[in-house]
Amino acid sequence: MLFNRIIKWFVAWPDLLKFIMIMAITIYATYYVPTPLKMIWYATLAVAYFFSKNEALWLAIFLTTSDGFISFFGVYSATLTILPGLPAVEISQVYILLSVVKAASLKVKPMIFYKKYIQILLLYLVFHIIWGQMMGLSGDLNVYFRVLKASIPMMLFYSIPRLFGSQEMYERFFRLIFFVVLSAFAAQLFTLFIGISPMEAAGISQLEREDNEGEFRVFYNAGSTLIGLFGAMYFLNLRKYKSGYRVLPVAVVFVALSMALLSATRGWIIGFSLIISATILFTTAVRTKRSMYIILIIIFLMLWSLKFPVISDQLDFARERLETIEAISEGDLTARGTLQRLDYRSQRALDGWRQNPLFGWGLSDMGYKYEDGHVGNQSLLVTSGIVGFILLNGFIVWFIFMIFSLYLKSATRIPDRDALLVFVIFLIGWFFIHSTSGQQFNFTGTPVRIIPQAIFFSFGAFQYQRITTLLHGKKV
Repeated sequence: MLFNRIIKWFVAWPDLLKFIMIMAITIYATYYVPTPLKMIWYATLAVAYFFSKNEALWLAIFLTTSDGFISFFGVYSATLTILPGLPAVEISQVYILLSVVKAASLKVKPMIFYKKYIQILLLYLVFHIIWGQMMGLSGDLNVYFRVLKASIPMMLFYSIPRLFGSQEMYERFFRLIFFVVLSAFAAQLFTLFIGISPMEAAGISQLEREDNEGEFRVFYNAGSTLIGLFGAMYFLNLRKYKSGYRVLPVAVVFVALSMALLSATRGWIIGFSLIISATILFTTAVRTKRSMYIILIIIFLMLWSLKFPVISDQLDFARERLETIEAISEGDLTARGTLQRLDYRSQRALDGWRQNPLFGWGLSDMGYKYEDGHVGNQSLLVTSGIVGFILLNGFIVWFIFMIFSLYLKSATRIPDRDALLVFVIFLIGWFFIHSTSGQQFNFTGTPVRIIPQAIFFSFGAFQYQRITTLLHGKKV
């Protein structure tokens, strides 16, 4: 009986079967075969994507090759050497370029309410690059190639709205990411209990990690977990998903918060807690008795897990790190020596910004010298100046304003209107993580940073247009 249910579950999720198969082959090709065969497989992936119409599946695959999968992969793990003498290119960046070609060939014009604002940001990005050249960028051709690679992911803001043309396509992507998040949690528990990662257990040595006196700070698939948490909170506010289908999103919410707690990452713990609590408080995410039963089961599992010393000790460590935040209110910006962001890192970045406050240093030698991903807002000031800082953060504020305004206009006339509020709550929590734990928003970035953002904002534009159409009495 149980076996038959498992078979039926997999048959109902053909994308998941394809995803697992492709990721298994890609892991084998990346870590166990000679380089020429590995390059052939990567090229095969690129060609297969180009002729495929399953955008959700391939976006999940290429995000995972950059973000990781059960401790395998990560930034610059799956790369292609395109030109001799130049740095290798991630296959996810090749995917982005191909997605632009595919999007352009469709000749569709999606309604994107922030289209003009994005065009302004694009112009500033071009200026950002030119300004960096004027400020001085030294080095060989590979340095300029680095600038190009940092700009390529931003093209997703053009391609994804055109390639993801239906609600179903976004939902198929989120279901795959849910599996990635659950797998990341399993890998985190494996690493916590066994002491080595699944990748190391498979006989592949990882780069030497920092030894923080035995502290466990592992957090796999942060990008996927972030966008997965958003997808889960969104699903929980859709009425068409009955109680039986809410188990998986609830599990993802539990797993996302658990991973943040076990990693003892303060900014992510607080950010996730704010997102989850505000969504439960202000939306109808928890509205059925069965949903309450699921939550009670999760609470029971949490209490049961405390019986394991390795978990209870790690949670105590997380609690101790959270308690150090109290020291900030007492004037200790280092949080008892555990936080350099508010003193050393922040001040160093601000010192660099003050030397060129209006436009910052751009992608120049000085920009690379003073930027620091540990302090998001300060690093944005260093490279983009006060003008770029206002433009980028202004876009975030404007996006929230437009979505919230539509939420108020829809009143009770539109079903699932609470799903709109998830965008607002989540983006505020996301910005909190950006401001406290590491830079998330910038004019350039790696695929693992930009893919979740492109999906989030593109899906927001799609929902904005869908609900606006419903308000005007038209069919979607």
